[in-house]
Amino acid sequence: MQVDSADFDTITTPLPTDWVMRVVIHGSGLVFGATPMLARVGSQAVQGLMPTLEEGVVLGFLTTVPTDGDELRIGYANGEDLASTGITYSAPDA
Repeated sequence: MQVDSADFDTITTPLPTDWVMRVVIHGSGLVFGATPMLARVGSQAVQGLMPTLEEGVVLGFLTTVPTDGDELRIGYANGEDLASTGITYSAPDA
């Protein structure tokens, strides 16, 4: 599994969930199967992870805005630690 980039987009239209931010993960080898995919940004779990129609793109959501420098980690629910991606959240310039 290789993660090339991630986009962090604030959700501006209220949703019937607690989600406040969308995370779009771009890479290769992002396989959905019997073992669920997991991701975290800092200590926060990415919720609702799902593949998109575009190959190599995964979508998920956060319930709080991450802290600058929080790292995206990704893997599978197979008992192994989530892998470091080297990708960190950076708040947009105001």
